[in-house]
Amino acid sequence: MISVAVATYNGEKYIEKQLKSILAQTLPVDQVVICDDRSTDNTVSICEKFILENNLSGWSVSVNKKNVGFCLNFYNAIEKCEGDIIFLADQDDEWHIDKTEKMISVLKSNPQIKVLSSRYDVIDENSDIIENSGITYLGNKFDGSIEYLDADSFIGCSYIRGFSICFSSVIKPFIKNIDLKDLMAHDWLLCMIGCSMGKTAVLNQKLTDYRYHKDNVSLSAMNSEYRVRKLQKRISGLEQSVCGHKYLLSLFDDKYLLKQIEKFIVFEEKRIRFLKSKNIFLYFSLFFSLREYKRYYKGNAFRVYLGDFAYAFK
Repeated sequence: MISVAVATYNGEKYIEKQLKSILAQTLPVDQVVICDDRSTDNTVSICEKFILENNLSGWSVSVNKKNVGFCLNFYNAIEKCEGDIIFLADQDDEWHIDKTEKMISVLKSNPQIKVLSSRYDVIDENSDIIENSGITYLGNKFDGSIEYLDADSFIGCSYIRGFSICFSSVIKPFIKNIDLKDLMAHDWLLCMIGCSMGKTAVLNQKLTDYRYHKDNVSLSAMNSEYRVRKLQKRISGLEQSVCGHKYLLSLFDDKYLLKQIEKFIVFEEKRIRFLKSKNIFLYFSLFFSLREYKRYYKGNAFRVYLGDFAYAFK
C-alpha cells in the first residue's frame, strides 16, 4: 500500500496541479492524506472538490484544530498514513508521472533502504526551470544510480528536502514530534532515522519539479534571509537542532558517530551561549572552531561565523 502525506497552508494557487500530478502516477497511490494547517484561503475547498469530482475514496482532507507550522503538520499527516511506503508532498510542486513507479522499484530491489530521496529541478512561479538548482551538494549526476548517504553527513546539515523522499513505515514508531521548523526541518529527522534503521539513499534521477516562490514555506532552508533574519529565530533554530541531535543519541549505537553527534551538540550550545550573552570573548573563541563551522555548514564557515556576530549585535 502506498500513502502520500500532503501538508497544506494557504496553497490555493498551486495545490490542484500537485494533486493532479499525484493522481496521474503510472503506479497509482492507494491513499492521500491532506492535513491543512488552518488555511485562510480556498485550499481546503479546492482539495475537497478535487476528491469529490474524481471519486477518490482513498483520499481525505482534515484541518488542524490550531495552526502548528509546516513541520508538525507533516507529522500529523504521516501519523494518519496507513501505507507500507509513505511519500511526502508539498502543496505547490509537480510530480513527474513515473515518480512512484521508479522509487518503489528501487525500494523493492533494495530492502535495506528505509528512506529514499530522488533528484529534482526547481521551478519558478511560471513552471520554468531555475538553472543550477536541486541537491547541489551531491553534484550533477542524473544517471539513475543509487547513492547511499551516511549519517555523519547529516550531522548539523539538512540537505535532502522532504518533498523528494519516500520511506518505509517501519520508521514511523521512531518519528518524534520535534518541531524543527526554524532550521533542520522534519526531512532531516527522517533521513537520520533512516540511517539508524538501515540505509538512507538518493536515486539520481529527477522525479519532481519543486516550485520556488516568495510564499514558499518549506523552501525556507534555501533562503538564508528566512533562517537568520532575526536573532531569536537563529537561537530557536539552533536550540531545535540541539534537541533533535540529542534525540539521535538514543537511536545510534556506533561509537564514532555518537562521539561526532556529541561534539556537534557541544559546538552548537557554545554558539547559543554567545548569541544569548553577546560575550565578545566567547565569540573570539569560536574563531578557533571555523573547522566545525565548515564541516557542519558545508563550506559556508566564515559566512555563518560572521552571521553569528551580525545578528548578535544587530
